[in-house]
Amino acid sequence: MRNRELLRHLESRFAAAGVESPRVEAEILLRECAGIGALELALDAAREVPAEATERILALAARRELREPLQYLLGKAWFMDLELEVTPAVLIPRPETELLVEWVVERLPRGGRLLDLGTGSGAIALSVASMRPDAEVTGVDVSVAALTVAKRNRRALHLEERVRLLESNLFSGVEGEKFDLVAANLPYVTDSEYLELAPEVRDYEPRLALTAPDEGFALIEAAAAALPGHLQPGGGAIFELAPHQAGRLAGVLSSGGLFRAVEIRRDLTGRERFVVGMIRPAE
Repeated sequence: MRNRELLRHLESRFAAAGVESPRVEAEILLRECAGIGALELALDAAREVPAEATERILALAARRELREPLQYLLGKAWFMDLELEVTPAVLIPRPETELLVEWVVERLPRGGRLLDLGTGSGAIALSVASMRPDAEVTGVDVSVAALTVAKRNRRALHLEERVRLLESNLFSGVEGEKFDLVAANLPYVTDSEYLELAPEVRDYEPRLALTAPDEGFALIEAAAAALPGHLQPGGGAIFELAPHQAGRLAGVLSSGGLFRAVEIRRDLTGRERFVVGMIRPAE
C-alpha cells in the first residue's frame, strides 16, 4: 500500500475500535515503523510502504484495535524533550506531569537535592536532571520492575552519574536523608474508578501504580505525614493527584502549621491537579 492508503486504512480501523485520536495514532505508527518523518509523510503520500514495514504496522494495528496503548506497542513514549522506554511495568508519562517538572526546575535551588517519589519510568527524575545539570536527583519506587526500566532510561540518556535510583516504599530507602524538593506522583485511583478507566489504562497499565486504599488517598497521606522528616528548612513538595483530592491534601499539609504556604495548582484544562507545600525556613 501507499502511504496515504495505509494511513486511511489505519485511521478507519482505529476509529472503529474507539481509539481517541485515530488519525494522530495512525500517523505515528506509520512514521515510526516506516522510518519516515512527518514532513516526508505529508509530501510523499503516494510513496509505496515497504512490505516488511507494512507487515509490522498491520500486526501492531491489530493489537491497537484491542486498545493496547501505542506507547507499549512502540516501546517508547515522549515526555518533555526526552524519548523514554516504556513497558507494561511502568505508567505511560502523562502530558500534565510536564507542568510538575517545570515547577520543580524553576523552584529547585542551585545545587539542590530532588527526591522523585514513585519514579516509574524515571520521567520526572530524568527530565529534571537533563534540564538542571547542577541538581542532585534521586528517584525511588517500590517496584523493582519499574526501576529496571528507569535504569535503562538513565543509561540511554547518559545520566548514570547524576541520577540515583533506589528501591523504596515511600521514604524507606532514604531514611535520614533530607531534600530541597520532593515530587510525588503516587497512585491515587480508587477501586471503583479503576473499573471505569479507559481500556488502555485499566487493561494494560500496572494497577500497582494506579490504585490506593482510602479512596485513593492512603499513599498520598502517608507521604505527606513523613515529609517533615525529609525536607530541608525552606524546602517544599509538589503532589500530582486527582482533582477531588486536592482540597483534602491541602488541609492535611496546612493543619500541622509546619508549612508556611500551601497552594493548589491547576493543569492546562483548569482542573486542580497539583498541591504544593513549602516548609518554613529555619529561624
